[in-house]
Amino acid sequence: MSAPGPPGGLFASGRGRFNLHARVFAATCAAALAVEWLAGADWPLFWPILIWSVALTMHYFLANALDASDDDAWIEERALDLRSRSYDFDHIRDIEKRIDEGDASVSPHTERDRKDADGR
Repeated sequence: MSAPGPPGGLFASGRGRFNLHARVFAATCAAALAVEWLAGADWPLFWPILIWSVALTMHYFLANALDASDDDAWIEERALDLRSRSYDFDHIRDIEKRIDEGDASVSPHTERDRKDADGR
């Protein structure tokens, strides 16, 4: 599946564009802070850096979402990993067995309290 937009456009190669965006952000912020410090100026850099940080964060999530939707091998690997981690089947079978036997440990507390009050 190809990325939306024209080839080489905004969304082409999401992670590559994000890495470039992050490097430009870091270099620009470092340079602006260095110039501000060396010049002894009191420029309000907080808001531009904050706004750009939010844009960079949104770019990160968008780039990863687009890359994940295009990477069928990653999707299959992740699904296999999740299925292989579902190893607690014995616990589920134990709960089912206790339900079939009518064990009080699996009944709601209101039902247990009612049975205790009735003297059963």
